[in-house]
Amino acid sequence: MTEDRWDAEFDVVIAGAGGAGLAAAIEAAEAGARTVVFEKQGKIWESSTAINVGMVAFAGTDVQERLGIDDSSELLYRDLVAVGGGKNIPSLVRTYADHQLDTYHWLTDMGVQWAEYATAAAGMSRPRGHFSDPLDMVRILKRQAERRGATVLFHCSVTGLVTDSDGQVIGIELRDRMNDTRVRAHGGVVLATGGFARSPERLAAIDRRFIGMAATTGVGHTGDALRMAEPLGAFFRDMEYVKPSYELHVTGDGATEICLVFYLGAIIVNRQGRRFVNESIPYKDIGMASIDQTDGVGFMVFDQPIFDRAVQNTRNASSAIPPENVVSGLDESRIRLLVKADTIEDLADRMHVPRQQLRESVDRYNGFVDAGTDPEFGRSHLSANIGVPVRIETPPFYAYEAKSHFLATYAGLAIDDGMRVLTQNGHIPGLYAAGEAIGGFHGASYHSGAAVGQALIFGRLAGRQAAQVR
Repeated sequence: MTEDRWDAEFDVVIAGAGGAGLAAAIEAAEAGARTVVFEKQGKIWESSTAINVGMVAFAGTDVQERLGIDDSSELLYRDLVAVGGGKNIPSLVRTYADHQLDTYHWLTDMGVQWAEYATAAAGMSRPRGHFSDPLDMVRILKRQAERRGATVLFHCSVTGLVTDSDGQVIGIELRDRMNDTRVRAHGGVVLATGGFARSPERLAAIDRRFIGMAATTGVGHTGDALRMAEPLGAFFRDMEYVKPSYELHVTGDGATEICLVFYLGAIIVNRQGRRFVNESIPYKDIGMASIDQTDGVGFMVFDQPIFDRAVQNTRNASSAIPPENVVSGLDESRIRLLVKADTIEDLADRMHVPRQQLRESVDRYNGFVDAGTDPEFGRSHLSANIGVPVRIETPPFYAYEAKSHFLATYAGLAIDDGMRVLTQNGHIPGLYAAGEAIGGFHGASYHSGAAVGQALIFGRLAGRQAAQVR
């Protein structure tokens, strides 16, 4: 699409008003650029950032210091690379590690409140999951962007990119509720439109088993950034590593039904009552193991001490965190979804799995705990390298029936560490991307809290870069 007329002109144009887009807007406006954000959904709370559980991975924070947790940017870098199986782009991981602590302070200074605890989850060798109210965070980001002069508009879909005769992106095509318009970008365009968990065609092209799988990501995540940039020569990274997550109750459809009690010591069994996975690995990898089980279902099975610990996790949450966001805990809504019994055999009956097989699975696992080794699946910790497995032996016993779902896709546009969208021969001038629209950062698997962290960190950098070239 080439230049002919413009209905409006700005320095920086941003597609998407989630964490990445709003962070980009703050930085671009702070740099003095005339900045606009277009969001195709109607409300600020419809982005994936706003509806996620509020966990962000930071290292070396004051929260960790008060808790006596020894963590660092370098250790975070190593964990991200390890979880990604070495398939992530080192410069992108380094960019995250180098800028994460500054971004934590940046958010705090703007008014984001953090819980007074840090939790361990997938891929972490230290507890570094920092919690805030995600909707409150997005509201703060929007308010801060507008205070700096940025304009944030809703019900506005960026439908295409406009280039000049040299192939530089110089604007966008836009559809709002009334008109189709064209908007000039004198500095650059930032794509922060999210992933493609709600694009059945893209998911089916990756793996036929993904057809019909539930998506709990933002409703606007239909792969817009990929669709618009691909005709300009953009290529994708990490598409072969797209995986669902395991943690959503079989009746659930959102974050309030997500539960990670297996990272507190629960085992996971299938409808035959058998374990089928190492419960300490990232929940994306558990998700892939789960979809091959009968009905794609796995039951988290645990006892009263693990239940008590999960409830305490929820109670420990500060007033800054809604109880339903404590995914490593149990709040009232999740407790209502549990199956409960005084014996393993009665629990099996209520789960509709074979009594003898569940009994054998629990007994065998307890034997592995006593021996200090798990020859079946290699579980040696509760999560990554944190925590010691515990016996499941104290009644009553509980089960949480869960399935795989797409919390996010974690793959997309190839970018460099300047957030420029790449082609096989260079980059697309004037085009930047951040957040779930990009690939190459996560690699083969997922470190909890790094998706929102990446959106914020890379969004800030994309906004700065786009503002500099005007």
